[in-house]
Amino acid sequence: MIKCILWYVIINNSNFFVMSQNLKFDNILSRIREQLNLNKIKLWLPPYADTTTVESHTDEGLCALAVKYSSLLNFDKEMCLTALKQLQKHSLDRVKEKEVFKETGLATIKIKVSSRISQILSLQIHLSDMAEKLIQKVSDLLCIPKERIKLVANGKVLNDKLDLFTQGVKNGMNIMAMLLAEKPQELIEHEKRVNAVEGTKEDLALLTSGSSSYLQLEDQSGRRLNLPEAERNALVTAMALHEKGRAALKREDYSLALVNYLEADEKFSTCTSELLKCVDNYALLHLDIAWCYLCLGNVSQIPDAEKRLKECENKFHQSYGTNMERLLAIKGSTGNEAVLFLRLHLLQGIVYYHTNKSVEARELLRRTEDELKCLKVDDASLCALFELGFTQIEARIGLRATKGNLNAAADYIHKRRQERAEMKKKNLEQEKLEKEKRRLGLCADGVHYVEPRFVNQLVDMGFAYYKVVAALQKSNNNIGTALQLIQEQPHLLQIPNLKQKVDKVFITQVTAMGFDPRMAKVALQRNNLDIDRAVAELLACGGNIEDIDCKLCILA
Repeated sequence: MIKCILWYVIINNSNFFVMSQNLKFDNILSRIREQLNLNKIKLWLPPYADTTTVESHTDEGLCALAVKYSSLLNFDKEMCLTALKQLQKHSLDRVKEKEVFKETGLATIKIKVSSRISQILSLQIHLSDMAEKLIQKVSDLLCIPKERIKLVANGKVLNDKLDLFTQGVKNGMNIMAMLLAEKPQELIEHEKRVNAVEGTKEDLALLTSGSSSYLQLEDQSGRRLNLPEAERNALVTAMALHEKGRAALKREDYSLALVNYLEADEKFSTCTSELLKCVDNYALLHLDIAWCYLCLGNVSQIPDAEKRLKECENKFHQSYGTNMERLLAIKGSTGNEAVLFLRLHLLQGIVYYHTNKSVEARELLRRTEDELKCLKVDDASLCALFELGFTQIEARIGLRATKGNLNAAADYIHKRRQERAEMKKKNLEQEKLEKEKRRLGLCADGVHYVEPRFVNQLVDMGFAYYKVVAALQKSNNNIGTALQLIQEQPHLLQIPNLKQKVDKVFITQVTAMGFDPRMAKVALQRNNLDIDRAVAELLACGGNIEDIDCKLCILA
């Protein structure tokens, strides 16, 4: 278990020794705080403090407690005494802060600077002030441009144009300050990327608007998801911001990654609960946000991380089953999703460790080690699959899904490729059908589009294309009524001007048979874009409609 705990501390962190010492002391603080609460000991009251001056008494009372807790918790006595003094100071400060807030309305806010070990700022500000003012105060104290600073409270990036109270900031609250760069060149790059967050949202708003097909949603099997436009736009934007966060995380730009993640979280929150139940992207976002808190080493965000991990766990159990039995029944394997459970259990173990749940932490961290061993794949098998033309990701997923069986892994990857190809083909056909519907236009009811299949059926029966479309529009796709309109009441149909521009696709099909493009266009206009009739007329006229007076036998 110790190995696993240390493992998470040193992930992408060059300040391992300093961080591990701080985390050790944080654990002592947490354990002693728990004992004080259990024993109902209040360090800001006698015999530990003077209520008249709100100051600490002599160390006698604290020394006695230090001896007691040193023996009970198996900690060094001096460390216990230091922790007790720090907890007492915090309690006395809280008493003073409450009095100041009551008398003046000034709230005391604690700012934990993410990139500076153990640096905590204490600032006073009115909760009616804009967040921008708090950012400016942090900027002045740190001598850092405010553009580099992002403040996170309650799992949300504070909007500098809104007041603190509206965003849930309270007196005595701990807020995380993220610094986006240090060197001038890095600052320029970071500013570009941070500004790109807003640019991304604007670009996505354009791409997802209306009937655009630039961005489409698919489930894990590649099946297209048909959603209302508003929810589709919110979901696509949230997923894109999530991906930008992952890209920043790969660059070890944890602050920018968290900004993108929290922006994505805001977009996801606008989707209906029913939609979020159908996709696991929101659960994965919770997991990534908690992972980012870990990489930033911010213990103050543990409550938010714990809440997000619980929601993630509930969604995983709902989607995959408690022991992934539902996933096994559907997919026949658990390889890829097992990695997600490993990350979840690791983060939960860390949260338990910092909330004094040692037994649960030890159990989960040991479970994580076992899961990690099961996910390891043989290098020789990987190389063998590379030689067969598979990618690294495909090879790993295949081997994990088949528990290292090389032949089964190759078959598994082939099957997945075929399934994706078939689904892609279906999606392209569906997209083509949707485009054709939009081209044909809406029916008279203003809700449904003209059905292309019905158009083809009636055209195959010999009726003019434009008459068929007009009849189906007026009859709201009722074939019987459309036939009656064409044969008995053609004067009720709104036939478009046949002199309008003819689609190049139709002209190309006629000219492919050897006819002049100009003659092809005339024939198509005369025959309501009915290709068969246009070709028949051109054949009857020798390919020159203008010079030969010919008649076309119209099919009944």
